[in-house]
Amino acid sequence: MQFNFPVRALLARLAVILGGLLVIYILCVGAFSTVAKQSYRAPETAPATDQARAACMAEALVQPLEEELDSLFGWLPNDLFLVPRIIDNKTSYQRGVVYATRQASDVLAKAIARYGDRDTVPALLVSATSRDFAYAENVWGWWAIYNSEKRYRDGIDKWRQWASLVDSDNKKQAQIYNLTTNNVVEIINWANSQMEFTLGVLNDVKVGHFQSDDVIYYVKGVCRVVDNVLEGLVQCDSSLVERGGKENVEEVLRRFHMISQFNPVYVVAGSYGVGDSFWPNHIAAMARHIDIVSNRLTDIARTMEK
Repeated sequence: MQFNFPVRALLARLAVILGGLLVIYILCVGAFSTVAKQSYRAPETAPATDQARAACMAEALVQPLEEELDSLFGWLPNDLFLVPRIIDNKTSYQRGVVYATRQASDVLAKAIARYGDRDTVPALLVSATSRDFAYAENVWGWWAIYNSEKRYRDGIDKWRQWASLVDSDNKKQAQIYNLTTNNVVEIINWANSQMEFTLGVLNDVKVGHFQSDDVIYYVKGVCRVVDNVLEGLVQCDSSLVERGGKENVEEVLRRFHMISQFNPVYVVAGSYGVGDSFWPNHIAAMARHIDIVSNRLTDIARTMEK
């Protein structure tokens, strides 16, 4: 007995169904993904011990990245079938988050996890920085060891493991937490360098109308991490407010909050080359917030260096 299945018709229907499911998925990602109102989650109690401060700084660092990994549709830059190109706002935001996380991990590991510049950085944090967070954001694979998500989660776990070992009774595994005024200034200078980097991205004359939204949300992702690190620093070291100036610190955090809220219905470059268009210039608006943050961070660093 022979069966004459209409193979071509079946394949055509299957292709239509798969295409329809992909379109529905992309629409859902676009409708339910958010790139606004993310905020720092402070510890329930003020950190009073070195271990608590280490945990506070570790959490401040990894919160933004973990938040994206745990979001409704997860990590988008390594999604397949053109999803990252179509849902480019959220994808650009996540790329900004991981970029700044890499930089912050390196700076914090050297600033808070050793006594001096000649001491070695803990192996856990070296691995997290140079092996896990450095992994490309667009890697996808059948096995968990090959994809970006697995490596980033490994880096997050290593930072938390390091914090749990600070002042441990186990002498072989015990880690240290050490934050001096010089270290605070170093972190502030790093934060300022990130602001200068984002200003460079925003001021790129090659950015056209259809790239402006990608630039805006990439910058928002970078700012999210910088804001988190600074908020954690405020929790762990009172000298930032006492010596850097309460007004300066409050204005920096206020501007970061405004950047987090910044989410136009449609991003308009407003004749970016000249800036005299009838339409608003969202790139210039974002740059204004960042410029103010940079100026305040410069004031804080100069005051604390005296």
